[in-house]
Amino acid sequence: MEKQKDTLTLTIRDHYLDVRLCIRIIETKDYINKLYVITSVKIHNFGGKLYMAPVSIIHPHIVYKLFDNIHS
Repeated sequence: MEKQKDTLTLTIRDHYLDVRLCIRIIETKDYINKLYVITSVKIHNFGGKLYMAPVSIIHPHIVYKLFDNIHS
């Protein structure tokens, strides 16, 4: 885990894949915070490809729903 004042980076390493998640909050001049989420995945083998096939389809929908819940 790497942490800065406005950024949190989590790295998970596995036999099948490596996942990195960066979450960053930026304060703007008009006092509205902006939240950025960036993920990257490095696939190591066929097992990782099998795992990522359904995840890559469903994951964007889950993330967008989570962002919608922030504004509720």
